Amino acid sequence: MHTTHPCIMLGSYVWDADTLPDDEFDIRFAQLRAEMAKHDWAGVLVYGDAREHQALAWLTNFIPRMRWAMALIPAKGEPRILVSVTARDIPAMKTMSFVKDVHSGWEWKWFEGFVEKLPANGALATIGFDLVTPVLYGQVEKSLAGKFTLVEADRVLAEARKTHRPRETAILRAAALVADAAGASFVAAWRAGKDVENAALAAETTARNRAAQDVRTLVSRDGGRTLEPYRARFDDKPAALLGYIGLKYQGYWAEQFVGAAPAGRRVAQRARAALDAVLMNFKAGATANALHEQARAALGELPLHPVLAGSLGHRIGLSANEGLDLRVGGASIAPGIVYALRVGGYDAAEGGAIATAMAHLHADGRLEILTRSDPE
Repeated sequence: MHTTHPCIMLGSYVWDADTLPDDEFDIRFAQLRAEMAKHDWAGVLVYGDAREHQALAWLTNFIPRMRWAMALIPAKGEPRILVSVTARDIPAMKTMSFVKDVHSGWEWKWFEGFVEKLPANGALATIGFDLVTPVLYGQVEKSLAGKFTLVEADRVLAEARKTHRPRETAILRAAALVADAAGASFVAAWRAGKDVENAALAAETTARNRAAQDVRTLVSRDGGRTLEPYRARFDDKPAALLGYIGLKYQGYWAEQFVGAAPAGRRVAQRARAALDAVLMNFKAGATANALHEQARAALGELPLHPVLAGSLGHRIGLSANEGLDLRVGGASIAPGIVYALRVGGYDAAEGGAIATAMAHLHADGRLEILTRSDPE
């Protein structure tokens, strides 16, 4: 879901070496450096910013809390990270990654000094550079002084990240538990008489208290037909609750829709049945088209909820949406991946309802439900 990005990134971003130890990153770097050797690249430049940083985080555990950061990874030797903060903030930035060589990106000399140490190879690969601003891209090119050609290599990292690694899945399980607690607070606050925005703030408080690094919420003011971000309007108490919460925990995202209303709503029953149908048929090789047919059959005459934009979900991880969108004509289900699933409908008389789950399809075919939230 697209939600408002917070101005201030809170939470702890310190590298947890117990959860993601050095050897995890050794494995990831080995995959990347094998590709460097294969293509004869002198190094790789990996960009990330506060909005999108999944490639940078996967390789270095570094998550920019504001502006941008760039990892400079040579084919041989230790990597360097440039961060768009002043030198005063660098000691704090060094706690966020196993990479020891961290410098202020405002002092561009660190980039130039690093590149000069690389063998005169002719090619540097880039990852995440579709997000780089023209000004920053110009600085990179100027620093290279014509010695290297930049080669796009996003596909290389995409192949290395084809499935979620076991330690990633463990963090996603923990993130799902935080989402469960936050979702329960959302519903409990609304049932206690809070308006929808105060209910969303209660959910955010619960997530923050459990060390969430980022929290995004949406609420419905029209009975579940549409969703909108926080607007500081504390006067809406619709008859039916429909809300959304997404959160980042240790760099990984979890999300769920929440719903509550008077018992017996047909739209809520249909949403739960539709999610049941999707999960029952969620197997390796199952097509997005087939899952849509099963969901629509369970929804009956109700259309798929319009806020879902025709999608039953996607892969979730270091980004709230890592692709593999489950829309008509979309990708087939692959094992070893955690998906965020959502199915629901809208009825003009009863409002809207959406059922959600985070599901991990194991290589042996077992389906693990990390979290599930059904509309009441």
